[in-house]
This record gives sequence, C-alpha cells and structure tokens, in this order.
Amino acid sequence: MGSNTVDITALQQYAEKYGKGLLKIAVTDNEAFQKLDVVAGVKDKFTMTTLRFQRLLRPYKRDWDPATDKANLVPRTLRVEIGEIMLEEEPMAYRKTYLGQVMKKGVNPTDHPFEKDFLEGISRQAASDFNDITAFWGIRNAAGTGPADVNDGFFTIIDAEIALNTISVALKNMINTAAIDLTNAVAKLKAFYRAACEINPALRGKKVKLLISHTIMDAYNDNYQALNQALPYNKEFEKTFLEGSGHNCILEPMTGMGTTKRIILTVDWNMSVGTDLESDQESVSITKGINPKVVGFYLAAAYGVQIWTLNDVFFTNEPGVDA
Repeated sequence: MGSNTVDITALQQYAEKYGKGLLKIAVTDNEAFQKLDVVAGVKDKFTMTTLRFQRLLRPYKRDWDPATDKANLVPRTLRVEIGEIMLEEEPMAYRKTYLGQVMKKGVNPTDHPFEKDFLEGISRQAASDFNDITAFWGIRNAAGTGPADVNDGFFTIIDAEIALNTISVALKNMINTAAIDLTNAVAKLKAFYRAACEINPALRGKKVKLLISHTIMDAYNDNYQALNQALPYNKEFEKTFLEGSGHNCILEPMTGMGTTKRIILTVDWNMSVGTDLESDQESVSITKGINPKVVGFYLAAAYGVQIWTLNDVFFTNEPGVDA
C-alpha cells in the first residue's frame, strides 16, 4: 500500500528544478495567450510603436520631386504588473483526493507524482485567473486582493480611450449595433463587419478576428441554424468564419469576455498579452514553516495587455449594452 505522507522536500526540489516551467504554465496555459498576440521579455513597460504611411504611389515623372512627412509613428505603452500567489497549505489534506484520481484503472501513479500535480495545479489556476478576469475585466489596484486588481484589462483600456474621445462614433472606430440576440445575431455581426469595411475598405483583404463572448457565439449559432436549418457550414480547422466575409473574418469566442455583448473587430496581431518570462522579477519557491505539516508556496509572474493601434480595430460600446 502506498504511503499517505507528503514529502515536502520533494515539493521543494520540484519547484526548484521546474520553476521556469511552472512560471510558463502560470502565464501561457490559457486561451488569451494562445489566441492573442504575445509580447514577452517585458520588465516594466514596452513601447508598442506602429509605423503608418499615407498613400505613396503616384504616376512616373522625370523630375526628382520626393514627397516628405508621409510617415507617422504612433506609440502606445504596454505595462506589465507582477501578480503573485502566496499560499500556506497542508498538502496532506489533498492527498486522499489525489490518490483517488491516480488509482483509476489505466492510470499509472508514477506518471502523476503528487508534487507535479499539486504545483502545476496552482500554476494553472494563476493562468485561469488571468484569462477569466484580469485580461479583459481587470482594473489595476495595488492594494487589491484578487485577479481583477493585478492590472488593467482590455475593457478598462477601451473605456479609458472612450473617455478621452479616442474611440468614438465620430472617429469611426466605434460602431453601435443595438441589442444582439438569437433572433438577429447573424445580421448584426454581418452589418458590424460590413460597416467597418465601409470605413476602412482595406479590411476586406485582411484576415481579421471578431472577438465575442460565448453568449454572442451561441446567439449566432442559434440564429444561423434557424435561418439555414444547419449550424455554420464554413468551418475550417475548428474556426468559424462570419458568413459573407469570404473566410476573412474569424468569429473568436473568448471565455475571458464572460457574457458581455461588447464585440471587438481587429486584425489578428493587434490585441496583445504582455509578460516577462526572462528576468528574476518572476519566481517560484516552496518554504517550510514552523508547522512541519504545512508548506508555503510563492509564485510571482508579470501580466499585462494592450492594443497596438486604434486604427485597425472597431468596437461596440453603446450605453447599456450589457444591462
């Protein structure tokens, strides 16, 4: 019969040997990291500069008459903040549940050492917290106590830009849709995409993503099925393309967007997740306290998000959209 004791030394050794792997899990093992652009190696702040040119091509002329001042550098700042986990746990309290999982038929316990499952489980929870709360809904509060306080999320950044009037209907980077539900989702999302392409015709030839909640995705599927007696047929590599977009607009449901009815249309590199994964400001450690049954766990990792440019992105944010 296997021992029910927990070797805290094994936990320490695993954390020391696989610390970088545990950090990588805590940052990357989530949907936001996998579906959005990633900027690594950020210690504090990173200047995201977009170089944009005005129209340059013109008819041939013999005389040398060069154009000037046709380029524009637009900087935005990606700021990462350290999120941490501080735990004191009695691993023995989880041992029986763990043994119940690994003693199932067909499962080799040696493939699932307790220290690996225990520590990777904590790291995965950190990744989930960032994905589900911080990435979109975070509001930076250094005195806070939860995932929402770690850093500003996309919606907080967008709302700040709206307050500054850098995102607005007048500037043509906000498109109001009114309510989207299972009776109109197909028409509403198509109209949103087409309105964006009317504003910026070059989008027609670009691969873009329509970031939506699963609530909106469900409404689209239900509405499409009601209209066509089938689920969206234009699936490729488990991606669903917006009807009428010529396979250029991917419907990208994001778990981190919750049940919001806000939608974001953007080129695929424009929404970025920032992290470090290179410096000593990130760490994992295990400590023994006075109580030999209790183990202390500490993890610190850098998290942040930002939008590269407001030129190739369109938002919906009419008042009361989530009421």
